[in-house]
Amino acid sequence: MKIVKSFIIFCLLGLAGTLTANVAAKEIFPKTIKVLLHKNITEALLEAKGGYNVFDPKDGTKISSNMGGKRYVVRATNTGIKWGEEFIGVHQLYIVPKDKSEGLLVDGVHYDGNIMVFKAAGKLNIVNDVNIDEYLKSSLSVQFPDPLENEVMSAIAIAARTTACSQVERNKEALWHVEAQDQGYNGIAMVQLDSHVCKAVEKTSNLILVNAKENEAPFMALWTDHCAGKTAAYHNIFRKDLLAPKKGVEAPHASLDKEKSKWNYSIAKEEVAKIFDLSDLKEIKLFVDNESNKTYAVKLTGSSDSKDVDFITFQKMLGKEHILSNDLVVKAAGDKLNFTGFGKGFGVGLCIYSASAMAENGDSAAKILSKFFPDTYILNLTSFPNEGKSVR
Repeated sequence: MKIVKSFIIFCLLGLAGTLTANVAAKEIFPKTIKVLLHKNITEALLEAKGGYNVFDPKDGTKISSNMGGKRYVVRATNTGIKWGEEFIGVHQLYIVPKDKSEGLLVDGVHYDGNIMVFKAAGKLNIVNDVNIDEYLKSSLSVQFPDPLENEVMSAIAIAARTTACSQVERNKEALWHVEAQDQGYNGIAMVQLDSHVCKAVEKTSNLILVNAKENEAPFMALWTDHCAGKTAAYHNIFRKDLLAPKKGVEAPHASLDKEKSKWNYSIAKEEVAKIFDLSDLKEIKLFVDNESNKTYAVKLTGSSDSKDVDFITFQKMLGKEHILSNDLVVKAAGDKLNFTGFGKGFGVGLCIYSASAMAENGDSAAKILSKFFPDTYILNLTSFPNEGKSVR
């Protein structure tokens, strides 16, 4: 990991265009992220399109090499791992293509970067160690198939890179940092090099947000489709402090559109009880963040049992297509529960609806980020040879 000796800092506290230099050396910008592709599997088809080296990640020892390609099923054995040849006494393989353009394939899916295979309890786990920007191009392409305003997409790319850096920094020694299925990551299959996503990632390369009040550290910088007029602080919804700003913000554009974002959903109490494995359902209580009026948890009470769940689990169980946001109320009507809500998403971080309106009015990505992530800066983590010299 490169130790960055100087930064360009874009101050987002009303002075987004001001450039200064920060010469404090920090290991704050990881270059790669480890993405879990497969967990606890018996085998997978692993292919190197060209020459490769195989290392033991425990000590960095090279244990195999080939000038040509290789296509074999990789599986766990009683004595180690087998991939064409048997690696006796070896329980982890780190495979590096000699030519990065050739790449590696797992079950027919092409991945940039390197592949790690490790054995645990007789099963295999496969991890892609990939450059963060390549990871963002893939995962964001799935999340944003349709173009957004250029400045909005740039703001999202910076926020996503900030989150990725935060995930790596919090778990530096972990075997993986994120799971592919949770992030919509599918290698380079969905990546189109001239797409709006790729252009935004490349345009903002090396830029991340850091929290000025948390030792200039990256944090979980999320976004929501429509905040219904106000965002919530990350810790108030997710109930953990991952260095994100400690306050939400007013979003006038989304507020004006709040009534248009209204949604309704009804479901039988009996069905809810069944979904949450309760004997019946007598009462449902929402736990609400007083500052934003967003729900962060739900308590379901039956005749003889009860269950507490966070909102993320609650929404997933009832269906994201039904419970669109955590800005909601619920009322019992006979044998049914009637939900009424506003907006879409968790209401945390950047509000895409409001950001799009800001971009249409000429605001930049930096201005958008300063609005939704107060007390933060954009850092360009490219080092400069003339350490300590101001940049104007």
